[in-house]
Amino acid sequence: MKRTRIMRITGVALMGAFLVGGISACSTVAPPDQVGLFYYVGPWEGNKFNHCFDPGSTTDYTVNDEYVLLPNSLRTWNIAPSGGDSDRAIVVNSKPEADQPSGVQVSLWMQTNFALNTYCGPKNDDPNSPFVQFWEKIGRRYHADQDEGWKAMLQNTIVTALETSSRSVVRGYTADQLVSGQVREEVQTKIAALFQDEIKRVSGGEFFCAPTFDRKAAEQKCGEVQILLKDVDYTNPAIQAARDEKQAAVERAAALVAEAQGKVDAAAKTGSLYNNPAWVELEKAKIELEKAKSCAAAPGCTIVIDGGSGVVVSTGNRS
Repeated sequence: MKRTRIMRITGVALMGAFLVGGISACSTVAPPDQVGLFYYVGPWEGNKFNHCFDPGSTTDYTVNDEYVLLPNSLRTWNIAPSGGDSDRAIVVNSKPEADQPSGVQVSLWMQTNFALNTYCGPKNDDPNSPFVQFWEKIGRRYHADQDEGWKAMLQNTIVTALETSSRSVVRGYTADQLVSGQVREEVQTKIAALFQDEIKRVSGGEFFCAPTFDRKAAEQKCGEVQILLKDVDYTNPAIQAARDEKQAAVERAAALVAEAQGKVDAAAKTGSLYNNPAWVELEKAKIELEKAKSCAAAPGCTIVIDGGSGVVVSTGNRS
């Protein structure tokens, strides 16, 4: 991506250029994955769009003219803990659990796949085409023909639309549903559906298209931007730790039941089931397992394990 302005020639040098037969033209070639926008800039032409030039094609320019190169290939915005375009997750509140005043915050790790709408009209010279309007409404303001400007533009369009769409959807699901992944595809589909309208509203036009967008197709179809919900975490690590502790307690209680059941089975084979300590252990273990399961399902309930007896103890609900 690049914008180039041909430097002005003034005074004697400009007069000399005309005297020797006018100002000579130069040319540039667009890279195979970029589309060019060409602008006349000067005291005679003013500052106005003239034409687009295709990937791999050549266009001529003279003194003061300006051309801009923008991507015509698959683009992504990848939000990931490391190695992505951004390591800042989209943080939203989930649906409140029963008897809780607010929902737990969750972090969404997402990826957006899209193509810039580089359609420039049937003759590559339509000033009202999506490509020209993108540059004049958004691209020029953010200097989107430069790497840092491109990122800033996406942060203020793609990411903003993702945040708004995600909030609307995620608040309809509990944090446990989201983190467990049981509703991931459903949530992803709903976010993607809202995103299509939201990105048009935020950017002011149909500037972002499906990854398969073809600027030269006879029938122009922008298509939908692809939204991927890759993972969901509890924003507060302590909440994840508490969930892990609960699960460990449930599994420990289940192990106690299995151990006691084995002792009861052994006692039954010898005909001494009743009044056998193993049978008492089993009944106690069953009670502790139910307590552990019940507490694990309650958002404010904590569980500890008595290391001496192996008994699971619920400390009750906390607001």
